[in-house]
Amino acid sequence: MTRARVVMKYVSLTMRLARGELARWCAEHWAGAPELTGDLHRRYCALGQPRPVRPVAGAGTGIAAAFTLRLGLLAEGAAPASALLGPVRVGLAKPRWAEQAAGLFGPSRLPATVADRFSPYRRRVRNPPAPLGDLAEHETVLTEFVTRTGRFLAEHAPPGALGNPGAETVLARVCWVLAGWETGFRTGRMPERLAAVHAHPGYTVDDLRAAAPEPVVAELVELARALHVSGTLAGWRGDAPGRPIAAEPLGVAGPVILPRWAEADLLVGSTLWDVVTAAWPDNPDVVTRALWRLLACAWLDTRDVYGIRSVGIYLARHGVAASWG
Repeated sequence: MTRARVVMKYVSLTMRLARGELARWCAEHWAGAPELTGDLHRRYCALGQPRPVRPVAGAGTGIAAAFTLRLGLLAEGAAPASALLGPVRVGLAKPRWAEQAAGLFGPSRLPATVADRFSPYRRRVRNPPAPLGDLAEHETVLTEFVTRTGRFLAEHAPPGALGNPGAETVLARVCWVLAGWETGFRTGRMPERLAAVHAHPGYTVDDLRAAAPEPVVAELVELARALHVSGTLAGWRGDAPGRPIAAEPLGVAGPVILPRWAEADLLVGSTLWDVVTAAWPDNPDVVTRALWRLLACAWLDTRDVYGIRSVGIYLARHGVAASWG
């Protein structure tokens, strides 16, 4: 007689808010979400209904994850943990590689309770798979990629500052790769286009960057431009007339609210932000669910680890931001 094996399936907060019992509960008890959505629409109109960055036909997936990673590097400049764990999860590197690679980025602004290596808030790969080929060869290229990325950021786009169009083009390619790695961490499989590069003998850092589809790169550069011209970045930095722009870390990228279940996009100061890259206002439900996610994350931070005092939505395609305390 064999004992049945119980496999526990983790369904993220975002997925539960998309449908099911939790979504129904939010619709019933958080009835104020449409009012906040209306407030966001009024701000959009007050800005003259700015033309959105249009999704490029055939650009494929990965825009949302790549742009959120770009915002994380802008806000904090620390290692994107989920991305660095992607090669570990798919068998291209050992766990120690991710820890060493993290040191090639800027310092983390995570609270001590989160940053501690034994903290349950730390992302980990449990039961790494069998290696895919020669790990030493993979790790050599991966390390060069991360090293060059860290140096490029320090020179051309330190925390709190966007780069010029040429620099943002390079970073768009970098963030596309990082987004693919992050997909590997979350699903155990990298996107096919990126996986094909990693599977090619003798691949290089330039091969990884070149794999990013040109329409995706162009769209990411435009999203970065919208962040600047809209004044959103200036607002996050607290820019003031006659005062030099202070290019310094703004907050925390990808704060883990409830380990293995609830994560947010960005914490700037004491405001928790959700970055919406979907088309809007054509699809107001996207904003409603983003609000639900923000409220849930603020509510779930019962230990006040992140000091959340307000929440905000950033409509990336329109450059429109609104927050509520």
